[in-house]
Amino acid sequence: NVTKARIKIRSRMDNVAGTNLPVFESFEDGADTYELTGLSRGGQQMAKLKIYYKRAIELLIELASLQASFVTLDIAVKITNRRVNAIEHVFFFFQSSFHGTSVHWHT
Repeated sequence: NVTKARIKIRSRMDNVAGTNLPVFESFEDGADTYELTGLSRGGQQMAKLKIYYKRAIELLIELASLQASFVTLDIAVKITNRRVNAIEHVFFFFQSSFHGTSVHWHT
């Protein structure tokens, strides 16, 4: 009978190159209620199972963190590319407008 999760997730934001990336971390909360389950050979197998299950959960949380970071970085790269393209477009527009004309600056 499980009423409360023992492995929980904590989230925070990391700033990487000006982009806020989500980072998920796992932590244990509470005591192991099944610590003494099976005192014979079955207990050893249950202990192994708990270790493997905990590691699988940790890997899934790490994978979710990486996936969220990749999606966020992909969006940031697309936005940056759009900005660069807009600046290049404006630059080439002004360059072609002034091509062949002399510009005199008066001070």
